[in-house]
Amino acid sequence: MGPGVLSPCLLLLWAWAWALPAGSVLPPELSKAEVTRMFKDFMIQFNRTYRSPAEQRRRFGIFTQSLLAARRLQETELGTGQYGVTRFSDWTDEEFRGMFRSPPPHTMRQAPQLLRKKPPPSCDWRKAGAVTAVKDQGDKCSSCWAFAAVANIESLWNIHFHQPRNLSVQEVLDCSWCGAGCEGGYVWDAFTTVLHKRGLTSEDAYPYTGRKETCHNLNVPAAYIQGFQTLPGDEVEIAAHVASKGPITVTLNSAVMKNYQNGISQPSVMSCSPDHVDHVVLLVGYGGDGQCKVMDRRYWIIKNSWGKGWGEKGYYCLHRGSNACGITTFPVTATVHRVGAPGHNVHCPPEGGAAAAESLLTACQDPCYHQDRTNWGHGPSLGDGGK
Repeated sequence: MGPGVLSPCLLLLWAWAWALPAGSVLPPELSKAEVTRMFKDFMIQFNRTYRSPAEQRRRFGIFTQSLLAARRLQETELGTGQYGVTRFSDWTDEEFRGMFRSPPPHTMRQAPQLLRKKPPPSCDWRKAGAVTAVKDQGDKCSSCWAFAAVANIESLWNIHFHQPRNLSVQEVLDCSWCGAGCEGGYVWDAFTTVLHKRGLTSEDAYPYTGRKETCHNLNVPAAYIQGFQTLPGDEVEIAAHVASKGPITVTLNSAVMKNYQNGISQPSVMSCSPDHVDHVVLLVGYGGDGQCKVMDRRYWIIKNSWGKGWGEKGYYCLHRGSNACGITTFPVTATVHRVGAPGHNVHCPPEGGAAAAESLLTACQDPCYHQDRTNWGHGPSLGDGGK
């Protein structure tokens, strides 16, 4: 359970004369006064206050350790990823993993390797208006699996039917075929639930509450699927499928996402093992081929479910081509097409194209943009998407 959130006005009553908890070590570049100032700024930005002075002091110690962890990530970062203060900086690693867990079963078998298809150089389904707005699953419900699955269906419905849909995540939580709810689940459980219910209703009709409740059968589906499939664990095949069919869900290791601010994240295997995946997201495109002449800047464009105040306005840029954070482990997608009509390929707009519904000057669109690695402690605030 994460720390409490109350009015920042109580900050005016606190006397800031900090003593670090026993065993704490300051980042070498920062003084105690600087870390204290950063913590005060953090509390104001994220509307934090705590139950007691003792709890506040404990969270200050956790915040300091998070700064050290971000510094270590920055030192070992292989790409242009920036790490520093985020909304999770006063959470322990255990609290972070507990909120966003979605462990896949180790016995699930992947689809056989298919003949490689050469994908186009880049793809960004946001440019076609096929990706709904970034949503926030909240701090008390491990529902990333449901958010990713619903976002997948929304995008495919828009691409193949040209009908925008904002679908109900809450219906998936309440009516989960396996009863997963807020305890963490599997994306294929979400798709099975939609199949069992013969569709999914709209978000307006069945809004998200952030907790599992009684399943309601409204019998007014706004969208449906024909099934779902697991894709080959190969990044070229995944890119080809995304470009020709639409966004897919992927499961990855969320370890470095706790401290991620912006840029193309390429953590070391030690920092983000591909063998431990625990968070489900929507892969909406990719880019970087041929754009950076100096170094490899290929990347995936990933829609997260932690709100627009996290990362690149709710998006995560992750290196493509090295199975970073285990992104190839479980690529899964719903299948959506007109009943009785043959399947057809679609054309994804290139990333950075002129057809964008909203222009986002982020590293997802400009892989050469973020180059400064010295900004780990004082980086751009999380609330403005790294800009």
